Amino acid sequence: MLSGGIEILAELFDIFFQNIVPILLIVALGYVVGRGKDIDPRSVGRVIFYIFSPALIFYSLATNTVQPAELVQIALVMLVFVVLMTAIGLTVGRSSGASRLERASVVLGAICPNNGNFGLPLIGFAFDDEVLARAVVVYIVVTFLNYTAGIFVASSGQKAPLQALGEVLRVPTIYAAIGGFAINALGLSLPLVVERPVALLAQAAVPAMLVLLGLQLSRVADFSKLRLVGLSSGLRLLVSPFLAYALLSILQVQGPAFPAIMMQASMPVAVVTIIFATEYGLDVKQMSSTILLSTLLSPVTLSVLIFILTRTPIL
Repeated sequence: MLSGGIEILAELFDIFFQNIVPILLIVALGYVVGRGKDIDPRSVGRVIFYIFSPALIFYSLATNTVQPAELVQIALVMLVFVVLMTAIGLTVGRSSGASRLERASVVLGAICPNNGNFGLPLIGFAFDDEVLARAVVVYIVVTFLNYTAGIFVASSGQKAPLQALGEVLRVPTIYAAIGGFAINALGLSLPLVVERPVALLAQAAVPAMLVLLGLQLSRVADFSKLRLVGLSSGLRLLVSPFLAYALLSILQVQGPAFPAIMMQASMPVAVVTIIFATEYGLDVKQMSSTILLSTLLSPVTLSVLIFILTRTPIL
């Protein structure tokens, strides 16, 4: 029994070292530069918000090869997932006595997993191309929901619902998603003069967001709201995987979509929540602290999840 336990620990360490450490090294680079240089994360975040993220969404949707029926199934799972996590986040926030602004931050952390700059590289390292292709679809769907429901939640911290809805309609990523989906559905090809710059911008999005994560974490020095930070991190790392598993079982999702959704649903809090918090007046320190805590704890939960998924046949 002891030797079996040692073997499992060795496998978990190998999963962590081979799949998660490479991502953390890029984050660490951003952290070191952020500590040594006066670089404004807000400016970097806005470049990502208005240029890199829309390019990544547009290009990914325009070139994705997952069949429409499976795409709809994945979208349905993630839509229900976000709705339920929003309800759970609101309930937890209210029961903890959090203010409206604080509740918005808790919910935002609960519904915004780091599917792009953490999820995609990690899944690419740990699983095959079939799983990665579905993970890209999950990323697109969740990003669309983040830039709609997420912005609505962030805006609602200080604005009325109609005003918050107006903020959603100003987000470039929405129109990038619509354009990319239309090109894919119509079977069109991008002209080379358009495809090349869009592809370059899309490729820059993930490393830029990893660097942004490091830059922002270098400025985190406030855990005064540790209870709320812990609640949001717990929702993201512990509640989300079990909810995702329940939904996948109920909706009978099988094949490579199963590990793709399980992994993406279990990621730490997304860097984009800092951008939302900054743009819409939420507590940036609380949001940054939530990202820091969930990111620091996620190697443990994600290593265990990868261990389970790579050893459990999904038919």
